[in-house]
Amino acid sequence: MGAMTEGQPQLLAFAGSLRKGSFNRILLRYAILGAREAGGDVEELGPEHLTLPLYNGDLEGKGAFPEPVEVWRAKIRQCDGLLIASPEYNHGISGVLKNAIDWASRPPNVWSGKVAASFGTTPGAQGTARSQMNLRVCLSAVNVWVVPRTVLIPHAKDAFDANGDLKDPRQVQALTALGRAVVQAARSGLAEI
Repeated sequence: MGAMTEGQPQLLAFAGSLRKGSFNRILLRYAILGAREAGGDVEELGPEHLTLPLYNGDLEGKGAFPEPVEVWRAKIRQCDGLLIASPEYNHGISGVLKNAIDWASRPPNVWSGKVAASFGTTPGAQGTARSQMNLRVCLSAVNVWVVPRTVLIPHAKDAFDANGDLKDPRQVQALTALGRAVVQAARSGLAEI
């Protein structure tokens, strides 16, 4: 696994959207809160971390990757768990997120042995249900254990108040519970089963 020290799992939190005002980026704060309450050390990554060149095998030279990819891979390698807010684009995950997964899976696969929680919101009625299924398939293919539950928030434009906070306390509780679940999974070594 990553750099877990004295029972304090190291987590990364990021959204699969490059927009700074992304509704999914806003959701991260709740999952991060839950993870920190459970004793996790969480680093939130901004959109600049996922601004990677499109995957192209020709860019892999002599065991090295382009510099932004090396930075991304190092971040993934050093963590124990992930909090991923995934938007839904055309019934699947964003190209940005898929590209980031692909780069980090190149040998040696730095995803292997991590735990993750995925969740998301969308303006539509499905609340990212299809992208969450798609993301789970991609993550399991690279040996990431994804906690069984997720949080799907439909109608994003109505889900937040004027301050950018979620209106429904049940959604807040569900997201903080996901953050706690990733910390507990990282501590118990579920990804190694």
